[in-house]
Amino acid sequence: MAGIDKAAIGFSIAIVAAGVVFAFYGSGVQDATPVVSNPVASAPSVTKAPEPKAQADPFADIANKVKEQANVQPAMKQEMKTEQKQEMKTEQKQEMKTEQKQEMAGPKTVKVEVPAGSSTPGCEETNKCFIPASVTVNVGDTVEWHNADTAAHTVTSGSPADGPSGEFDSSLFMAGATFDVTFDEAGSYDYFCMVHPWMVGNVKVN
Repeated sequence: MAGIDKAAIGFSIAIVAAGVVFAFYGSGVQDATPVVSNPVASAPSVTKAPEPKAQADPFADIANKVKEQANVQPAMKQEMKTEQKQEMKTEQKQEMKTEQKQEMAGPKTVKVEVPAGSSTPGCEETNKCFIPASVTVNVGDTVEWHNADTAAHTVTSGSPADGPSGEFDSSLFMAGATFDVTFDEAGSYDYFCMVHPWMVGNVKVN
């Protein structure tokens, strides 16, 4: 009976030992098993298609230039009109000032010289028988002739071809003498020397 109990005890110990070993082995196997992670599905990458490039208008520059010119031309015309108006006003002011000065200055005397040597033909070729040969004055002004020649002369209205017109005549005035006429009417007055008919001149009266 004692032998059976020992045998039973020994068997029980063996079973316990085997269970311990098996449990230990199972734990080691479990630790050695690789851990497999569940795959994570990644979102598919989306490649954006390139945006179409806007095509450049080949006539855009020309259109812009035409627009600029269309805008500039009216402005230029306006500036030109303004400048023209200003110029006209300036000219009118200058004319008015000139007229006012003439009115304020009153009658004036313009001198004409009978040069030396005019009694000899030739001065008519250079138009210097009277210097100046032609003068312009206003109504009320006076023209004074001075004889700087050694010969006597006349200042007679008219022409050598038609003769005296009767407006004025100095008759003979000697070297160093003067003769003057005040013009009260507008017009053009030709004159000459009756002694030396190649000597001619003109007075224009405004």
